[in-house]
Formats: sequence, C-alpha cells, structure tokens
Amino acid sequence: MFLGFHWLRELYHDAYDSGYEWFRGVTRNPKWLLMRQLARFGVVRSLFRHFQSQEVPQFSGESVFSHAASDKIVQSVVKDGLYLGLNLPSEMLQDMITYAKQYPCYGDRKPEYGFHYAQKLEAEHWYDRQFVTASYVNTIETCPAIAQLSRDPLILSIAANYLGTNPVLISSNLWWSFVTDAPLQARRKAAQLFHYDLDDYRFIKFFFYLTNVDGLTGAHACVQGTHRRKKLGHELNRKRFKDSEIIDAYGIENLVTIRGNAGFGFVEDTLCFHKGMPPIRHDRLMLQLEFATRDYQMQHDRVDPRSLFVYSAHVSDRPLNRSNF
Repeated sequence: MFLGFHWLRELYHDAYDSGYEWFRGVTRNPKWLLMRQLARFGVVRSLFRHFQSQEVPQFSGESVFSHAASDKIVQSVVKDGLYLGLNLPSEMLQDMITYAKQYPCYGDRKPEYGFHYAQKLEAEHWYDRQFVTASYVNTIETCPAIAQLSRDPLILSIAANYLGTNPVLISSNLWWSFVTDAPLQARRKAAQLFHYDLDDYRFIKFFFYLTNVDGLTGAHACVQGTHRRKKLGHELNRKRFKDSEIIDAYGIENLVTIRGNAGFGFVEDTLCFHKGMPPIRHDRLMLQLEFATRDYQMQHDRVDPRSLFVYSAHVSDRPLNRSNF
C-alpha cells in the first residue's frame, strides 16, 4: 500500500514538472519548448552541430587563470563531460564572498523572499517558511568580479571551442544550498536528484565553490560520459531519477563526487546526469556561468529591482550559525 502511494506521488510530481515546462514554454518562448523536446536526442544535436556556424572566434587578453590550458580542458569535457581544477584566484574569490555578505539573496528563487544571509534564521521565521536554496539576482550588473569572470578570455575560449561557435552567456547564477530537512519534493526543485539539463542544443557550464565543499557539505555529483550516451528510456523520459536508477544504468565507476576548497572550479556539460548533494554539515555557496549558442531568455538571473522585497531587521546579539563566512 505504502509503495503504491509513493509511486503515485512520484508520478504526480513528474507530471507536474512536465506540465509546468510546457506552460512556461507556451507562454514565454515556444522555440525554447521545441528545443527542449528535440535536444534530448543525440542525432538531433549532431544535426544541429552540422548546420551551425563553424566560425570560432579568438579571444585575446590576460586571463585570471594563468596556468590553465584551453585545449586540455575542452578535450576533457568532450570525452567525459567534465574537467576539474579551474580554480579562482584568491582576490577574486574574496570579492565574491564580500558581495555575498553585502547583497541580499532570495529564498527558493522567489523575488518576494529576500534576506541577507546573516539574517536567514530571522527571515525564515518572518516568512514562515524554510528555504532549501537562495539565489542572488542581477549578478552581472551588481558584482564586478562575476562580470569580469564572465568576460575572461580563457573561459570564452573554452566555451567557443567546445560549442564550435561564438559563445553566448545565457546565465550567471550565485546561490546557497542550505542544511535542511526538506521533503523530497523540495529537493526535486533544488536539483538535488539526478537529472540532466537541456538549455540549448549545445551548452557548457563553469562552476566555482565559494565555500569549502566535501561529501557532507553539498558536493556536486556527475556521471561522466552520459552527455554522449544515454539509454533511450532516459532520453524519452526527462524526470528526476533515484541514485540507484542512474548508478545501475551507467556504473558506479562513472560517478564523480566533486569536492574542493573555496575557489575550486570545474567545467561541465550538464547534459551529463548530475545533482547537488544536500548539505548536512554546513551551507554551500556556488557560482555558475553558462554559455550556449543561443539565448532563449529562460536561464538568466535578471529581475526587475522594483519587484524585489528584502526582509531587514537588526541582527540580534545572539550568535548565528554562520561559520561559512
């Protein structure tokens, strides 16, 4: 009886996610919706690559990643869908941390649930809800360090050579993943179950940990090689998957759990199966930059400042559990 109810609940959530995707596509961008239906299939992506512009621009200037090799990184992402070790310089890392302290974030990506990280506990009490994640908005416009990183010649070169064309920045996301006892549905929305992305026919992402991350503090997990090959059932059915379903299908040897200190970066084609592991010991702060061949205006963090609400209160003298900073 219980197993039957659990199965029906999962079916309901899968149907809800699919219905919401169709609603967003029909009301906001039908071309994005069409891409989401077609790009899951490898043959379609190959045809797209064949017909797209093959002019790869060259980028000059000094990169903040002085010892990284673009060709090596691109080769790794082509083969495995993943490259580890593109690390932020300490000064840029500190600038981003300072930004995260000074600017508000928004609970569960909702512009009406703003708060400063140091006031999270009070904000949750004020809003009468528990947040699984919180994101910053308009980061390219308000954080010079993130804007600089998005224009870095090495990052642009990696993106251009991987995409095979001029890269377009389609998103900059800076967000917290919180220690919480949230239910499964909240974890689904927070991308903490295995899934793969379809943001364009070709796309690539750059991730940077801004807090120390290990197996208990929100490590990112990726099944390498699955950007190139998937079982037909996984192409047809784009749902959130249990760990056992993915590991049984692609092998535990292909599962990479990414750990690293603050500043550690990696490059990924998130057409690979991946997920964020729920933090258990302390909150995780992560930055993501995404490049694609086309911007459907569906991934960015731009929000009209007039629509934002930020909880603000005097921080009391009692200590808060904010050891990350």
